[in-house]
Amino acid sequence: MGFAENIRETLKIKIQKNLNRDYIEKILGIVGSWPVLPVYGMTFASKSDKYLNIATIKNIKKAYCQKYPVAYGSLFLPYELLHSLDLVPFLPEVMAGFTAGIGIADKTLKEASARWYTPDLCTFHRSASGAVELNLFPLPQFLICSSLACDAAQKTFYIDAKKYNIEDNFYLIDVPYNKTADSIKYLASQLEDISTNISKKMGKQVDMDKFKNTIRLSNEFRYWALKVNDIRKELLIYPKNFNGLSFILPFHGLAGTKDAVVVYKNIYFELKDFLEKQKGSSGNKKSGSNIKIKQDIGKTKRILWLHLKPYYKNNIFEILENNNCRVVFEEISQVYWPELDGEKPFESLALKMLSHPLNGSVENRMAAILEMVRSYRIDGVILFAHWGCRHSNGSARIIKDTLRNNNVSTLILDGDCLDKNNSSEGQILTRIQGFMEIINSEQS
Repeated sequence: MGFAENIRETLKIKIQKNLNRDYIEKILGIVGSWPVLPVYGMTFASKSDKYLNIATIKNIKKAYCQKYPVAYGSLFLPYELLHSLDLVPFLPEVMAGFTAGIGIADKTLKEASARWYTPDLCTFHRSASGAVELNLFPLPQFLICSSLACDAAQKTFYIDAKKYNIEDNFYLIDVPYNKTADSIKYLASQLEDISTNISKKMGKQVDMDKFKNTIRLSNEFRYWALKVNDIRKELLIYPKNFNGLSFILPFHGLAGTKDAVVVYKNIYFELKDFLEKQKGSSGNKKSGSNIKIKQDIGKTKRILWLHLKPYYKNNIFEILENNNCRVVFEEISQVYWPELDGEKPFESLALKMLSHPLNGSVENRMAAILEMVRSYRIDGVILFAHWGCRHSNGSARIIKDTLRNNNVSTLILDGDCLDKNNSSEGQILTRIQGFMEIINSEQS
């Protein structure tokens, strides 16, 4: 275990042994301080990992420090709204992934079960709810969620609001099924009303100049995210430990901030450098570098990953790469919305929500998947069928049948993103190996 791994493992153990909000705040205060945070960032193997972790720690520390108003938000909100209102966003679903990553998901899930949360509820929400019950998360002043894609958030967020005695500060955004002029207007009016109501409770008026600046930063982040995605249409050799499924927080929760711009701008230049080396060194092995150029790179099978991944320690992606299969794109990384208009912020954010492929008919998601298959020249698709996610899993058969009709092999991989005890590692690896044999036997 290297120096960087030792630091991270020590932090995990300390949190596991001191499982309370005050201790987490203390650790974040130390790691997130100057000059510790930049030094900590230098322990990561790549720029992508470095800037991801710096931005993540900095923003989580801000949520825990008790100096700013915190708002819990569900995953598919337009977070430009929260940043424009000077709220510090905290994403319980994303933080549930951290509970698995630092090895405390067993405790949070056990607590949720003890509080009678149903076992067929998505473990992202069960773990987050357990963390709330254990008083591990920062205290919120507001809770905002939407009906987009996930119905569990609406229920767990309201339970959280009752626990914190802030039911009057719970907001549910009703997202229409279809994208029309009327539905954009309807949704925009909700966003404007929520902004006005929250601002009034905070003793101020809605700052439209702040909204415009947030929209500008969101468009800048979008610009760099698109450039990153374009490079990935060709890239097969990545920085060490790179995984697009790790960038959910900056892609969603930090949209509209300078941090998101910095993260994606740095990812772009790092991947651009890797692509140039890939083009110049294909067929060779380069020593003394993090880059490993495989001699059979031309035979690498290109994988599209749907939904999310297991966030506890696993070797799924390593096995894929060792068998000439590379995840070249993830459904969650798609830039699905048009450029925003700073003069019409609420309409723009409404359009962003309504443009999400998971909103409305499954045909919307299927169209987005087929476009990704075409753009990234996909050889095989893996859908990680996470336990309890009715929305994603409900369309699994339609996705598989449609892709089969388009001559694309698909693996529906049943598992659990957080609860390793609810996944059969042996069965998962056996099915992945069988899938790799199928796509590696197909003609390129």
